[in-house]
Amino acid sequence: MSGQLTTVREPGSEGEGEPVLGILGGLGPLATAEFLRTVYETNMTASEQDLPRCIVDSDPGIPDRTEAIRSGVERPVLERLNERIRGLLEAGATKVVPTCVTVHHFLRKLDPSVTARTVSLIDVVIEELRSTNGPLLMLCTHGTRLGRIFENSPEWPEVADRVVWPDAELQESVHHLIYLMKRAGKQPGMTDTVERWLDATGCPAVITGCTEFHLLTGELARRRGPDAIVDPLRSVAADLRRAVGDGTRPEPAPTL
Repeated sequence: MSGQLTTVREPGSEGEGEPVLGILGGLGPLATAEFLRTVYETNMTASEQDLPRCIVDSDPGIPDRTEAIRSGVERPVLERLNERIRGLLEAGATKVVPTCVTVHHFLRKLDPSVTARTVSLIDVVIEELRSTNGPLLMLCTHGTRLGRIFENSPEWPEVADRVVWPDAELQESVHHLIYLMKRAGKQPGMTDTVERWLDATGCPAVITGCTEFHLLTGELARRRGPDAIVDPLRSVAADLRRAVGDGTRPEPAPTL
């Protein structure tokens, strides 16, 4: 990625007006697959032809986001993200949903014509928190903590008092479970572990501040009720029109 990133080239008129969900996946792959399943299960219609159109680019080769934040070597992540998001937009996506929270540290550094067409999971979480009282336990990667990805949002102070952050020991356990899910997917006992964390911290509800926990939210919702979970991927799937829009594609931002 040399010099200033160029603007996104708009697709042609074919399909104009049809909202198309772009999914930046592979971050990790199983969470991506589960999100696509959630999109279709949540939006079931009488006719298959009325289901939402999705374009998925699942690229597990995007470098580890937490390691990039820790090391300061961010360029390889930025280059890959720019390429993948632009590819989805040029393929016809109206908006792109990243299936990763830690990746938001990098998204804000891309060209505005790219970030303007990317759904912010941080904004989705904050919007959900506005209608809750808390306390909610935040489960996220070390990278999200180090990068202060939630706290860097100008709207975070409105909801910060509703969030409980794990102490150092619990944070290590959370991060370990996240990477276990990346390697092995959902395993027996994982949901039990999250419930023990909730009980130990006195939190009745959880924020899935890492999308790997989307693998567990269905079971958590059955056990504790849907109001016990703030899951941005579940929220996007439940209100695609709000997240993706009506299919209108904005004019690209000028190259700086």
